[in-house]
Amino acid sequence: NTSLPDPHYTSPEYIDTLIPPGCIPVCTNDKRNERRVCIGESKKRRRCDSTLSTSDTDNQALCWDAFQFYLEKCIPVKINSVASFRHVTNEQASKEPIFSTMSVDSLPSKMLDKIITVQCVPNVNHKSLHPTELDDDKIRQKARDIDARLSMLPNTNSGNDGEENIPTFMGQEDQVTTCMSLRELLTIDKHNHHVSASQLPILDAEEMEQESISLNIDGKLNHQPTANLELSPLASLIRLPSYLLLGNPRNESKDVVIQNINLWHAPQSCCTNVHYDDHDNLLIVTNGVKIVELCPPGCIQASGVYSTHANHPKLLRRGNMQPEEDIQRDIQSTLKRKQGSTHIVTVAAGEALYIPLGWWHRVVSKCDQHDASRRGHGCTAINVWFDYHHPSRQSNVPDHMSVFHLRQCSRRYFELNKDYATALLLEDKKQAYFLENEEILPKDMKITTEENLIHRRDWIGINRIVFKYELVDDESINTFGLLYRRCLTPTQHSTSEHDNKLYCLLEAFLLRIQLGNTTHVAGLVNMMWSEVSVAIWFSEILCKLSPEACYILTQAWERHAGVKTIVDDNGETQDEAELSYSRFFFNLETYSNEVRNHLLNSVEEFYHQAWVKLSSVV
Repeated sequence: NTSLPDPHYTSPEYIDTLIPPGCIPVCTNDKRNERRVCIGESKKRRRCDSTLSTSDTDNQALCWDAFQFYLEKCIPVKINSVASFRHVTNEQASKEPIFSTMSVDSLPSKMLDKIITVQCVPNVNHKSLHPTELDDDKIRQKARDIDARLSMLPNTNSGNDGEENIPTFMGQEDQVTTCMSLRELLTIDKHNHHVSASQLPILDAEEMEQESISLNIDGKLNHQPTANLELSPLASLIRLPSYLLLGNPRNESKDVVIQNINLWHAPQSCCTNVHYDDHDNLLIVTNGVKIVELCPPGCIQASGVYSTHANHPKLLRRGNMQPEEDIQRDIQSTLKRKQGSTHIVTVAAGEALYIPLGWWHRVVSKCDQHDASRRGHGCTAINVWFDYHHPSRQSNVPDHMSVFHLRQCSRRYFELNKDYATALLLEDKKQAYFLENEEILPKDMKITTEENLIHRRDWIGINRIVFKYELVDDESINTFGLLYRRCLTPTQHSTSEHDNKLYCLLEAFLLRIQLGNTTHVAGLVNMMWSEVSVAIWFSEILCKLSPEACYILTQAWERHAGVKTIVDDNGETQDEAELSYSRFFFNLETYSNEVRNHLLNSVEEFYHQAWVKLSSVV
C-alpha cells in the first residue's frame, strides 16, 4: 500500500462483443465503443492474437474457444444475445429468457413471501422498513462523494429522465440494511424509498457442500432447494449460458467451477460503489440497463490486505478524515492511472459482461424506459461467480494482473498467520500498558468477597476487581459487571480526573481479558450491554480506548456468537452476542455512531499493526 500501483494495461477504444453463431446482434443504445466478434464467421475468426478453431463446427466448442481467449488474457468482454449461448432442442426453448421478469405476476406466491435483507438509504419512512443501524450521514456522504469523484463516467449520479442524486449503495460495514418480503421489494414506492437487493444468494456451492454448482447443457441448474438459501427455488427459473460456463467440451477436466449465483434487483436507478471481486464474474442483465465502469487492478490503490473490506479503495474506507487537499491529490493520481485503461460498457437486458477477477468496477443501474413491457419493473441482474482453473492462467499471468496476484498471496499469508500476529502484538501491548500505568493500577492488590466489593464504591475496590484476573474464576467478570452497574451510574458527577480513571480502568480490564477463555468472553459480552452505557461520559471514554482494547471488545462479540441464546423482553429467542451488540449501541443513543466509528477504525488500525508485526518476523 505504500507505493503506487501500475495498471500495465492500455484499453482499446472499444470493447469486444461476442455474437453467438447464427444470431442477429441485439441493438443497444450506444455501439460506438464496441467491436463485434461474430462467432462462426471465418472472416471474423481471427482477431488480435486469439486462435479460434477453424475445423470445429460445433457451436459449443466455437463459443468456448472465443470466450476462453478473454479468460486467458483476463480482459473484459461483452456478450450479446446471451440466452443463445446454450443448447436448445426446440423453438419454444430457444425463446426462454435467462430469467423471468421480477414482478408479483411472474413469481409464485410462496416465493414472494420470502424474507430478504436489502440495503436502503437512511431515513426511509415506510412501515416495513426498520434499519438495523443508525445513520452517520456525514461519513456516508463523504464516502459517496469520493466514489463519484473517482469515476470517469460523466453525470454519474443522474438517473432516467433527468433524475438527480440517485443513491449510491456502499458495500461496506456502514451500509444500512432492513428486512422485507420479496413482494414488498417489488411493490415499494420507488419515488419515496430507495432500496436495493444486492448480492442475494440463490445458490452457493459452499453452503450446498458441493465443489461446484452443476449446470446442464441446456442452461438449467441441477439443484435441490436448500433450507439456508431462501431464494434457491428461483434457480429453477434460470437458464445460464452453458456454452460459456461448462468449459472445454473436448475434454473432461473442469476448467470452470461455478461458486455462486446471486440476484440483484433495484426498483429505481442506483449505483454500486467501485470495488473488485475475488472470482471471475459473469454479470447477466435481465431487465433494465447497467452501465459498468471497468479498470484493471493496478489503477486504484486498495485498502490494506488486513482490512475487512480489502476489495474496496483505500480512499473509501469508513472514517476517512484526511484533509481535503490530500484526498484531492490522491483522486487526481488515481484518475491519471485510470486514463487510457478504463472501459465504460452499457449492458442492456439480454446481454452479459465478463468482469475478470481483480478488476475494479463501478455499476450504475437504470430502469428500462424504452420497452413498455419492461417499464416499471426496475433493474434486475443475475451474476455468476466462477473460478477458471486452466493451468495456463497460473503459469502465464498477464502483466496487468501481477499486482492482484501478489495482493492475493499477501492476503492469504495474513489470514493463515493472523491469530499468531494478533496474539504477539497483544502481549507486547499489554506489557507496555501495565508497565506505563503501574502506579495507577497496582498489581499486588487482592480482593476479599463479592459482597464487600459491591458495597465498596471507591477506586481501590475497582482496582482490586480488575486485578483479580491473576486468580480468575467463574464469578470474576460477572462480579465486575455488577460493580460497574452499581458504582458507575449515569447520575454520577463526571470530572476530567474521574473520566481518566474510568478510561484507565476500562482499558486495563479489557487488556486482562483472555480471548481463549470462554468464561472471560461470556462475562464481557454480558457486561457490555448494561445500562451504564447511556452516560455521556461513558461514550467519551469508549472513544479513548486503544486499538488493542477495541479489538478485544469486538472479538468477544464475534467469538461468543452462536454460543448461547437468551429470551429477550419480547419473549423472542435471540443470540446473546447479537443482543449484547445491539443493546450496547442502543444504550449509547446519539453517541452510538461516534463510538461505532472509533471501534471499527481502531480494529482496522490494530490489524494494520499486526500486519506490520508479522512482516517484521518473516
